[in-house]
Amino acid sequence: MTYTVAPHLNYFTIPLTEFVAARPEFEGFGVGAYIFSHADPTPRILLLQRALTDSMPGCWEGPGGACELETDKTLLDSLVRETLEESGLHVSHIIDLVAVDCWEHHRRSDGKIRIAKYSFVVEVQEALKSSAGRQQPIPTFQIPVQLEPLEHQQFEWALKEDVVLSVQSASGRYRFPLPSIGHQAPNILRAFELVEERENKQ
Repeated sequence: MTYTVAPHLNYFTIPLTEFVAARPEFEGFGVGAYIFSHADPTPRILLLQRALTDSMPGCWEGPGGACELETDKTLLDSLVRETLEESGLHVSHIIDLVAVDCWEHHRRSDGKIRIAKYSFVVEVQEALKSSAGRQQPIPTFQIPVQLEPLEHQQFEWALKEDVVLSVQSASGRYRFPLPSIGHQAPNILRAFELVEERENKQ
């Protein structure tokens, strides 16, 4: 599990047990990844559609899931693992924090628990190739996404305009999970903003 981290995110490299212990108000922790392709004139984001047999059937989201205290050494290790499990892609660099979402999850067995989810913009190895000593983007639709079929049934590389339309109108292409379990749609748009800001500085 080899990846680099933007310096301003170094705090998230502390041991996961220490990170969790500092937040006793939460019983569960999750992570989310926003992956972009830069091969086209405008960035595209990887969205996964939840399986019809899973919770929130048919909704679109980025890769992500729960932290595993027994095996994940850091929160960012959780992020890298979940990204690989849900998309088949290997995180190479963690660029920026997009959002921290908090909500209550109701379980039949032991009532409600408080969850905190940390979502990041990341780069993946499969989206870039070395050419003449420089990193060049792989064509978007050649990036080898591999889904976990029990969780997601298809994927798309979405344009910002299509996400905006889906937020503003029921006729849009994508339906997102309810805000009660994290603000997926606003977070996706914020991820686009962060990527655009980064590109403008380069």
